[in-house]
Amino acid sequence: MAEHRSYYAIIPANVRYDDSLIPSAKLLYGEITALCNEKGYCWASNEYFANQYKVSKPTIQNWLKSLEEKGYIYREVKYKEGSKEIEARYIRILGGGHQENLVGGHQEIYQDNNTSINNTFNNTKEYIRELPPSKKSKAKPIRHKYGEYKNVLLSDDQMEKLKTEFPNDYQERIERLSEYCESAGKTYKNYLATIRSWARKEKNESKKNQKTFPNSRAKHHVTRKEPEPKWLADYNEQERLRKEREAHQYDDVPF
Repeated sequence: MAEHRSYYAIIPANVRYDDSLIPSAKLLYGEITALCNEKGYCWASNEYFANQYKVSKPTIQNWLKSLEEKGYIYREVKYKEGSKEIEARYIRILGGGHQENLVGGHQEIYQDNNTSINNTFNNTKEYIRELPPSKKSKAKPIRHKYGEYKNVLLSDDQMEKLKTEFPNDYQERIERLSEYCESAGKTYKNYLATIRSWARKEKNESKKNQKTFPNSRAKHHVTRKEPEPKWLADYNEQERLRKEREAHQYDDVPF
């Protein structure tokens, strides 16, 4: 039978009411906060969580990915020295005011457990400070959903850059990408970069067309008929008169 921890599980409001999260991922977040009470970070494996919630390990992986993409947790993998074999995996609760919300927002509810909660997050901060600078976690900016199908993910900073670079048609470009992602089943790591890439290709295609257009016009004008030289015009006129005289010389001949 799976072991159940007796620590409090805490799910702050920004996690509870985040509609972009997988619902079960919110429950998993609470489980992670409970496990963080012991050492300041969670070291449980995907198999452990799968056994707790009676789901598959890929399902747990999806829940964790959902939390990490929204900046609620940070996962660090430690490999055995000199190999790519995983030795341990650590999960930590991340910033954006989450820690303050957990402590400050629940003091009345968890008054008897304040010491435990404060120690948990103090331990977490100490653990992060001890990591090498390259391993210190940075919370990913929260991305919002845009487009008709709500599948174009942009942070506030990315949205401002998009408006600056494409002030006249940024919304149209978002809709075009949203429609393509929906119809083709595509997802992108960076949607702003995708919009920029599409715009660059359109610009290059436009320049290419501008270079070839004059040549195609010239081809049409090559077939224009030039005026006849004077000597040829005179010769043609004489021939016309000669044929006219020959035609009339039989007019007086009786039958």
